[in-house]
Amino acid sequence: MIDINWLAFSPPLVLLISASFIVIFALFVSDTRISAGLSIAGLLVSFALSVLLFMQARAGTPLSSFGLRYLADEMALGFNMVIVLGAVIAILISFDYLRRTGLAHPEYYPLILLSSTGAMIMAAAGDLITLVLGLEIMSLAVYVLSAWRQEASESEEAGLKYFLLGAFASAFFIYGIALTYGATGYFDYASIQNVLAQESFDQVRLATLAAMFLLTGLGFKVAFVPFHQWAPDVYTGAPTSVTAFMSVVVKTGAFAGFLRLVSLLIPQVSPLFVQVLVLLLLLTMLVGNVAALQQRGVKRILAYSAVAHAGYLGMAVLSGALAASAIIWYLTAYTLMNAGAFAVLTLITDNQDHGDTLERLAGLGSQRPLLAGMLTLFLLSLAGIPPLAGFTAKVLVFQAAINAGYTYLAVFGILTSAVAVVYYFRPIVAMFFRSAEYDAVQHTSSATYLAIGIAALGTVLLGLFPGVWYTLLRGGEQLLAGM
Repeated sequence: MIDINWLAFSPPLVLLISASFIVIFALFVSDTRISAGLSIAGLLVSFALSVLLFMQARAGTPLSSFGLRYLADEMALGFNMVIVLGAVIAILISFDYLRRTGLAHPEYYPLILLSSTGAMIMAAAGDLITLVLGLEIMSLAVYVLSAWRQEASESEEAGLKYFLLGAFASAFFIYGIALTYGATGYFDYASIQNVLAQESFDQVRLATLAAMFLLTGLGFKVAFVPFHQWAPDVYTGAPTSVTAFMSVVVKTGAFAGFLRLVSLLIPQVSPLFVQVLVLLLLLTMLVGNVAALQQRGVKRILAYSAVAHAGYLGMAVLSGALAASAIIWYLTAYTLMNAGAFAVLTLITDNQDHGDTLERLAGLGSQRPLLAGMLTLFLLSLAGIPPLAGFTAKVLVFQAAINAGYTYLAVFGILTSAVAVVYYFRPIVAMFFRSAEYDAVQHTSSATYLAIGIAALGTVLLGLFPGVWYTLLRGGEQLLAGM
């Protein structure tokens, strides 16, 4: 009989219960802002449980549930904290934005919680079946949220494109799971790893093919080139609050699953897989940064920027289990600075999310200096300018690549980061060094300002005191390396 430890499973379970309660609550109370408050309360409870379990795991007693299919270890719980952080900021952004834009519907916040639940399950997955369940729970909710602006053709296009391409990628991933089972006879990571490590293992070709299919499925979620085509259109077409959530929480969940899978299984399959992954990372960093140079809108710049950042994170994943702390640290910084940038955009674009072009941003520094300054802060951090969090994040992943023997990847990443500085500075130049061509939009929202404040404070503090969070995460990577 499968042993179920409900305490180990409690962080995503709280979100699942909260989502169910809020759906029922919305039948009787129509004010979606109350639903937002309840959602944040559920996320904070989940965060507190994650911290409790994290400290217990650090003491040497990590929990698991469902027969080691769900692992509440330090790595998974570290990812949980990042997921909660991204979801809370996204909800704060949505608090007034949805009412202002006429998009306030009772299902919105439960879908945010369900997607976060799926991301947590991916981070803690101990076998391929759990991983694909988390992937689909996370993805299905985001497909709906992407098409939330029903009267806008670009939002409908975003949702449809994301759904169709996502379903196609999921098919590849599930087929990869089937091939993995055919090659090894197991779904759980520990058993698969043991089979692959045996000298008598004679299904290397089948296992390599399975790994390629798994890479295709997860490569779509993390937006590796050439699986990135959905990102620019979905980021642009979806409501900005949804884009903020999707860009950080979905990426965190996908990389959490990707890290555990690559670290434990795939390096033992075949050197061919490593070569393919290296090629994808080179293309991802190159295409993401070069394509961003051609964009005129901040949302599309951030979309291609997300592709480039996937390449940087991929370097750390390729570096092995001992890069886990660098990846979680990077995603923490990325969540703060990227969600913060989208939060600013909700206050400077109109109710149809138009107005993020360089022409519209011209003169914003004189019209709305506080928001222009905050957007500048986040863009500088994304560019990797010290002493902000983005600089330390890139140093950590580049160092991880160098330590693992991929110096050429780190050098290529540094060169493409230099290219990124150009497109991150273009909105800054437009805001402060060009005359205004249009009147600035005058939206205000105390909740969004709170989200911007949290993101800005975190971006600065992580950059000034990087060792605090990094030291806490070191134990998780040691645990992963020892599995």
